[in-house]
This record gives sequence, C-alpha cells and structure tokens, in this order.
Amino acid sequence: MTQSATPAAARGRPSSREAMLDAAEAVVVTQGAVRLTLDAVARQAKLSKGGVMYHFPSKEALLQALVTRAIERSHAARETLLPAAPQPGQVLQAYVRASVGDPLGNDRVSGALLSVVASDPKLMAPVREFFRKRLPAIGKDVPFERAALIHLATEGLWLMDLFKLSPFTKAQRAKIVRLLGELAAAGGAVP
Repeated sequence: MTQSATPAAARGRPSSREAMLDAAEAVVVTQGAVRLTLDAVARQAKLSKGGVMYHFPSKEALLQALVTRAIERSHAARETLLPAAPQPGQVLQAYVRASVGDPLGNDRVSGALLSVVASDPKLMAPVREFFRKRLPAIGKDVPFERAALIHLATEGLWLMDLFKLSPFTKAQRAKIVRLLGELAAAGGAVP
C-alpha cells in the first residue's frame, strides 16, 4: 500500500502553524492578549516552545499572524455571504451581514486582541490598510456617501456589541441591521 502524496493539511488536518494560531487564539480569548506568551501557546498546543518559535520567533510575530488571520477571516466572512454575481449594493449588504452576524466567530478574538494591537503601530499598520481598502471594495457600486454612512453605522454597532456597550434591545438591533441592509440595497444618493 502506498502513502498518499497529499499533504496532511490538504486532507483536512490543520497544519502545526494553524494549530499554534488556534492555541494562541484560545489563550487570547480565555486569558487576554496581555497573557499571550510563546510558553502559553506551547502549553495550549501541547508542543515545545522551540516548536512554536520555529514558526513564530517572537510574541510580536505571533500577534502579527493573529492580526493577519483576523483580517483574512473578515474577508472570508463577507465572501461567504456574496451571491455568485452580485448586483449593486449586494457587496455592501454582505459586509453588513458579516460584520454584525460574525459568521466565522472572529469577534471574540478581535475583541481580545484590540487592546494590544491598538497600542502598537506595527500591529495597527495592517489593520489601517484593511480599513483603507475595505470601504472602496464594499462600496464600489453605490454612491460614496451611502457606503460611508452604512460602513460607519455598521462599525459602530459592531464595536458597541464587541465591548458589550450597546443600549439596544435585540429587537431594536434587528431593526437597525434590517435598515442597514435596506439602505445598502437601495442605491442612489443618501436621502
């Protein structure tokens, strides 16, 4: 019997790097980003510290990988909600649904990372780039003002939810989300 030439990661098993990132996320979510260390990741992943350091030579490298992963998941969440051939406003609608619905479960990690990332200019650089590119990408087929207002309202709602500061009931939040979706689909100038 011959062994498969397909790498383990391609068959569905996570790579050791991905397993380490999963372990890092678990540490960040359960203990906070300030407690993220290479030792903590090694313990969580049941690996040696040297094994972790092979992929992530420093805590900063690990944090950069976590930020990159969160950004990639944000893109993926929106993509999963897009129809095959989006009509005007549907990319913006998908962004709203992905941002307020957290279909890939990225919010817990993002919230836990936020305090550490916000204080480090190197870690904020890819986040700034992500936001710089996002509005043009999600609003390319609707007027700028409409896309900008929907983006600002969605991000505000997301942050309020993330920090558990929202004054809205579930019913009120659902109305807001519905209105944002309707505004995204409406096109045209802002009323």
